[in-house]
Amino acid sequence: MSESAPKATYSNDPALYLYTSLTSGSSHIVTATSRMETILKANRIPFKAIDIATDEKARMLWGRRAGKDESGRQRKIPGLVQMGLVVGVRYGSLGLVCNR
Repeated sequence: MSESAPKATYSNDPALYLYTSLTSGSSHIVTATSRMETILKANRIPFKAIDIATDEKARMLWGRRAGKDESGRQRKIPGLVQMGLVVGVRYGSLGLVCNR
């Protein structure tokens, strides 16, 4: 019997993910997502975009790990996730603030 490799999940995948929801209907999310994509592409940072409206595991991870903003509310998308940790979020007109 051969041992299979552990199944890749968002919590153990080293890829950088851009969590967003383009189906939400909010123009703010679309604009912020576009700004974050531009920043990542301009700096040649590879990433994968994930729509949390259609990916339940990604949505659950965001809900658990996104944390709270300055006013105590759930942090809003879009955001950057790597190895199951939120490493960057949208922040006003700056577009992106990274934790690492």
